[in-house]
Amino acid sequence: MSGMLKRAACAGALAGAAAVMPGCLVSGSSKETMSGTYIGPATFEQIEPGRTTEKWVRAALGEPASKSELDDGSSLWKWTYRRDRSSRSAVFLVFGGSSRKESSGATYVQMKDGVVVKAWQD
Repeated sequence: MSGMLKRAACAGALAGAAAVMPGCLVSGSSKETMSGTYIGPATFEQIEPGRTTEKWVRAALGEPASKSELDDGSSLWKWTYRRDRSSRSAVFLVFGGSSRKESSGATYVQMKDGVVVKAWQD
């Protein structure tokens, strides 16, 4: 086969492949859901034990999910949250995948006589 004929055959084969597989179909999606009350670091860092008042905590953080009275006369306030992230991706007829990540946490504030005694997060 001459050089010109070989090139023409290769070009024809490539054109045929391009007609059969013009491109890849790629798709993806992600979703995030949150429930409860998430207290971010910037807000949490504003709480100063011995200085921050109950009134400020309620205004900044909202009502807690739960309150417990402790033996020393103080009360423990708790805010909780749960975050669920999921994503899916696929390359048509070749690969598909998904991932899911769950996280949760809580913020605790101990109050006594209308003032924060202690605050922490987990």
